[in-house]
Amino acid sequence: MKIYKAAIIGLGPSGLAVNKIIYGDTLNEVIAFENEDINKRDNYFGFWLTDWMKPFENIIEKKWYEWKIGNKNINVTHINIEKPYCVISFKNWKNFCLNTKSKLDIKNKKVVKYISKKNYFKIITNDNKEYYAEKIYDSRSAKEKNGELLQHFLGVNLTTEDNIFNEKKLTLMHFTNENNILHFIYILPFSHNKALVESTVFSKETFDDSWYRERIKNYLKLNNIINFKETSMEKGVIPMFFAEEKKSTNSNIINIGIRSGACKPSTGYAFSFLIKQIQQLKKSNYNYVNVHKFLERKMDKIFINFLKNNNENGDSFIKLASNLNGNEFQSFMMGESNLLTKIKIIKSMPLIPFIKEVFK
Repeated sequence: MKIYKAAIIGLGPSGLAVNKIIYGDTLNEVIAFENEDINKRDNYFGFWLTDWMKPFENIIEKKWYEWKIGNKNINVTHINIEKPYCVISFKNWKNFCLNTKSKLDIKNKKVVKYISKKNYFKIITNDNKEYYAEKIYDSRSAKEKNGELLQHFLGVNLTTEDNIFNEKKLTLMHFTNENNILHFIYILPFSHNKALVESTVFSKETFDDSWYRERIKNYLKLNNIINFKETSMEKGVIPMFFAEEKKSTNSNIINIGIRSGACKPSTGYAFSFLIKQIQQLKKSNYNYVNVHKFLERKMDKIFINFLKNNNENGDSFIKLASNLNGNEFQSFMMGESNLLTKIKIIKSMPLIPFIKEVFK
């Protein structure tokens, strides 16, 4: 009976990070279960270049030192030279994380359940096969909660005939009026004629693909972007709540990724926090860690409740951006804001609705 050092359930960004960060420099044998073909994935992960992300700077595909937030009437531009906005593709992250000394045995199977034995786990897959490992890292999707906000999106990679995009400035949020639906367009300009254009929504329910595509089409038409070719598409759903599965009493079962609450709900940013979580797991000798500080979590919950209970059209985000400089805005998005910045953030919110949420 072969017993692996560890089993990784799900080879998304956090599962891959376990293989690289925790076991990459060892000679251990690790097994991973993923029922989808990871070679077909090629979406992008966005983040600001915080200190904990600098070890991965060599695989960053693009950096932007300027970004804008606004609507058809106003735009706020931020600049951050020290901590630019960056993207890494899933393809680059996968190749980086699979280049290790350790041996990763990937099984294209779904885990049905695992059973704790004395010194190992018995893992049963959908074809009724059994595998064995000393430790479990579970990155499967978190359970959805009825009535909670979701960030959902669909984006298309475009190549235009003409040089249209300003490749030095990304559009972080361009809000559009969608009848009480918080919607914005997100644009990553990789060059003057190549960009990812994404339709993003904060709401309790997701929509058909055609809904997002129609908003992208409208935006492109309004900006006279007519002659283009779509090269690929990406879409996804991110919970805007702390999607924490109940912590296991067995210290060798470790929930990771979004299911462990690593995502920052108020912004929907997850990738860099997933990486931070795995780094901290290694440093803490595999003890459970929460990557979000208490005050950050409290403010996120208040902010999310405000969004849920008020018909927000993006004005609060624009006001927030107006009241912060590029460094302060980056620190808020990456959970690093100091007390002064937190006060500025609170002052940016509509006073009465925000106070109501504080005292609920």
